[in-house]
Amino acid sequence: MTKNNNKLIIITLLVLINCLPVFAQQKGGMQFTLKEAQDYALKNSPLIKNANIDLASAKQKIWETTAIGLPQVNGKLAGTYQVTVPENIKSFSGLSNLGGWMYNVDSALSKLTNDPKFGNISKPAPTEPVDENDLKWGLTFDITVSQLVFSGAYIVGLQTSKTFKQLSEVSITKSEQDLIESVTNAYFLCVIANENKLVIDSIYLATEKILYEIKETQKVGFLEETDVDQMELTLNNIRNTKDMIHRQCEVTMNLLKFQMGMELNNSIELKDKTMDLISQLNANVLATKKLNVENQVDYRLLSIQEKMANLNVKYQKSTFLPDVAVFYNHQENFNKKSFSFTPPDILGLNVTVPIFGSGQKIAQVKQANLSLQKIRNSKEQLSQGLQLQFSDNQSAFITAMNKFQTNKSARDLASRIYDKSVIRYKEGMISSLELSQAQSQYLQAQSNYFTAIIEMSTAYTKLEKLLK
Repeated sequence: MTKNNNKLIIITLLVLINCLPVFAQQKGGMQFTLKEAQDYALKNSPLIKNANIDLASAKQKIWETTAIGLPQVNGKLAGTYQVTVPENIKSFSGLSNLGGWMYNVDSALSKLTNDPKFGNISKPAPTEPVDENDLKWGLTFDITVSQLVFSGAYIVGLQTSKTFKQLSEVSITKSEQDLIESVTNAYFLCVIANENKLVIDSIYLATEKILYEIKETQKVGFLEETDVDQMELTLNNIRNTKDMIHRQCEVTMNLLKFQMGMELNNSIELKDKTMDLISQLNANVLATKKLNVENQVDYRLLSIQEKMANLNVKYQKSTFLPDVAVFYNHQENFNKKSFSFTPPDILGLNVTVPIFGSGQKIAQVKQANLSLQKIRNSKEQLSQGLQLQFSDNQSAFITAMNKFQTNKSARDLASRIYDKSVIRYKEGMISSLELSQAQSQYLQAQSNYFTAIIEMSTAYTKLEKLLK
């Protein structure tokens, strides 16, 4: 084997070694802890993407409102054609020869009278005769520059657009908190469903083995056929439960992927186990923390809405104030032979003053004040409601935690009873019906245990959300 071949083999092996993690990931799917699932959701969830789009839109709204108070430049190109020229325009156009006529008269009087008062008019430049067709068409270009000097509505509108941006920012925070809560609950459900599946699969295999053994024993006449029938019935019930739990695992996994913003056909694995998740529920931290209503996201949203309602009151009041703007207009006439009364350059000032509106503006101000009062009432109610909700969730968490400890002990006890029952059944000390009862008791204790975990995690997540 040559040296070049050796190099080729080494390079190939290195490439394969580097690709092994990729192949393993493709085969087993992506793996997530609870924290990694939350981070993935914050980056990929359409809910967060739309909230960020709303924030970007709010930033553009600020610039849109700001631009109203900046200089505005508009241009207009206009063309006209008159089929019939009015007689008065023909008469005015004839005045274009007035300069030449006055010069001739002035020169003649100067020669006749030798008076120094005459002969002072300069000879005008020769002008082309105006044809009627020249009066029919017109082409002008206008350019207008305007600047808003004062507007109460503009000032309030600028403040409102900035407040709207704050509302979008807090809305993102709320969307993130809601998403983390949803992902956490879905992750817990998936982990519990998967562990429940392992338990029921284990019981099913054990029962299937027992059924096989008693069938063999029944063949040699040591057991009655009723025992076999009872065990087959038990196995069928376990099989139905097993199929149901397997379907639940698939549903909860799809729910988690949906909450994370992942394609449903992607394969994922959960790295955290039940006890890993329970260890993250720090009850001591929650017990020492106090609820600060003003930091709570729902209260902050309502506070910003109150601010916007207050700005609406200011806006309605600002409609009583005048609007002041200055402008400059320049018009360029491309038909020099046409007659126009419009000066080429105009500088102006516009002042719009509301005089009488039959009480419409006063009614609008009163409506804005009433809306503001409603939001303040809702804000006060929300403050009390958050305190009550915090107290209820604390109580629910403590209750669920105690229930978890009780159900855990009951689950462990039922598991030991079931294991001993299996041994006693094989030794012929108990009947298949008693074994089935011990089995059902264990499954019920297992279900109660998982239910307590879900209740505890749900209450903890709600408390944690209130304290953020």
